[in-house]
Amino acid sequence: MCASGHMELYEPDLGLEPYRLGILTLPPVDVSGPAERVLGRIAEAVSAQIAARRLPAVLGGEHTVTLGALRAMVRHYGLDFTVMVLDAHLDLREEFEGTAYSHACVMKRALDLGLAVRQVGIRSCSVEEAKLVEERGLCPVWAWEADQGGQWIEKSLQGVSGPVYVSLDVDGLDPSCMPATGTPEPGGLSWYQVNRWLAEICKRHQVLGLDLVELAPMTHQPAWDFTAARLLYRALGLALRSGQPRPGWD
Repeated sequence: MCASGHMELYEPDLGLEPYRLGILTLPPVDVSGPAERVLGRIAEAVSAQIAARRLPAVLGGEHTVTLGALRAMVRHYGLDFTVMVLDAHLDLREEFEGTAYSHACVMKRALDLGLAVRQVGIRSCSVEEAKLVEERGLCPVWAWEADQGGQWIEKSLQGVSGPVYVSLDVDGLDPSCMPATGTPEPGGLSWYQVNRWLAEICKRHQVLGLDLVELAPMTHQPAWDFTAARLLYRALGLALRSGQPRPGWD
C-alpha cells in the first residue's frame, strides 16, 4: 500500500490542502554503486530542482542521503543557512563500520562542509561525539529537555538567522508513535512536539529544502508508513504555506 495515496489531504489545523500548493513526485535516484557516486547523483537531482525554483524534498532510507542534498544547497546558496535536524542520534562520528558515509556520520560531514547544525530529540551518542559537542560549542536539544517542557523550541532556534534546511530522521519520534526505523531509541519526541517545532521553524525562517529519512517499513503494519507520509506532507504544507521566497526566486 502506498500510504501517501490513501491519506486525507486536508490538514484541519493548517486550514489547507498542501497538495494544492504544488507537489511533484519524481522517479527515484539511482542509489547503486559507491557512496560518493550516489551522493553525486543526489546532489545533481536536488540541484536541478533548485534551478527549477522548486522546494526539494528528499526521501531516503539511510540518513546519508542528506549529505547529497546539502552539497547541492551549498553549491547554490553558499554556507548561509542552518541545518535543523530531528534525530535520536547526534550522527557526529568521524566514521562508522569503516566508512565516513554512514548514517552515523552525516552531521559530522555537514559540519565539515562548514554548515551550522541544530539538533532536537537527541538521546543517544558515543563518548567521542559528546566530546565534539563540547569542543565545538554545539547545542543539541536533548529529548529529556523537551520532556521537561519549558523553552526547548526557543533553545533550538536561539541564534539561528537566515534560511534553513530541515532534516527529519523518523527515529527522533518516540518509538510509541514510530517503531519502524532501523535504530529506535526510547524516550523520543511526541507527534505534537515535532509538529510545534516544525511550525515554529517555518513561521520564522525560509525553508530551502527538507528530507525525511530512516523509515524501515514493517510488513503487514502500514500505520508507521502513514505516520511518515503525514509528517512529510505537513512539513511541506508548513514550508509552502509560509509564502517566504527562497533565494533566487523573483
